[in-house]
Amino acid sequence: MTTTPSQDIINLFRQRFVQREDCYPLQIAGNGGYTVIREPLADAIIADHLQGNKTIGLYSSPDSTTKWLCIDIDTMEESELRRVQKRVSQLSIPFLTEFSGKKGYHIWIFFDKPYPNRIARALGQEISPSHEIFPKQDHIEPGKLGNLVKAPLGTHQVTGNWCHFLDENLKPETNQYAVLAEVTKIDPSQVLQQRLPETWVKTRQEHSSSVSLQSSQQSVIVPVIKDCVRHAIFCGAGQGERNQIGHIIACELRRLGIKASQAKIVLSSVWNPQNNPPLSEAEIEILLGSAFGQEEYSYGCKPDGALRQQLTCVGYGACRYLCSYRRLSEENAVQKSDQPS
Repeated sequence: MTTTPSQDIINLFRQRFVQREDCYPLQIAGNGGYTVIREPLADAIIADHLQGNKTIGLYSSPDSTTKWLCIDIDTMEESELRRVQKRVSQLSIPFLTEFSGKKGYHIWIFFDKPYPNRIARALGQEISPSHEIFPKQDHIEPGKLGNLVKAPLGTHQVTGNWCHFLDENLKPETNQYAVLAEVTKIDPSQVLQQRLPETWVKTRQEHSSSVSLQSSQQSVIVPVIKDCVRHAIFCGAGQGERNQIGHIIACELRRLGIKASQAKIVLSSVWNPQNNPPLSEAEIEILLGSAFGQEEYSYGCKPDGALRQQLTCVGYGACRYLCSYRRLSEENAVQKSDQPS
């Protein structure tokens, strides 16, 4: 593995993994952190990575697309790895297993072309919702990089361990580059459509309605909303939970500055038709009156709170709303620290 890689091997690595050419993250020896190198990713850097001299990370594309999905299993427990592998196999998806170099494994799935991050992430959540999934963001904002994952086939700069692809007995594959070249690439949208149709429908609904919620006569533009609330709007609620979930949605819309008349469009035309059974128009009015007719109420994200108890949480690390909130908080803190005292 320490011999100078051929141009064909460098090209293979680039074709399978590299999605940004304008910069790359470099792992810092000793502490495992990364620094962003604002230079094009040259072949010489890839060669250094493959020889173990340097270790680079990988970003998704700046246009919010990806040609791979990586599931990060942050434990050395074989049973946990086998559980995820079994799920991937049940979906008839080809994959590679990599030893992360420190304390876990990565499951790599490759696509036949770049697909929207949201499609890759929807598939990843179906495979293993309890683990980190890369790419970590559905959308990469202009000028942002998103989260990185360490590239395989190099060394970990803290442990010095090689990050090999493993065979079914969890031993390093004899020819690392051969298995990478031969692994079958898939169409993730086809997998969702054919084997996970409900997830595919929800993914399409959430995407097509993420900016504009439309009824037959009107549309409402909704700012960034919590992932769990957006999911609830499109999935509806069952008997016994409709009033509580409807109140949560209405309060969240009010918190975002949506008027009561516009919130009624969202509840009546988008959410209520998905309910089983739908609420009456009078019941919708009662919900709106409760949410908009008194002091504003905000549902937080505490583990024992109504939001987490009633709605499907995607996880703090995956929620776009919380990620945006944390990023803005960090930016505000930086701006304040930069101000003269």
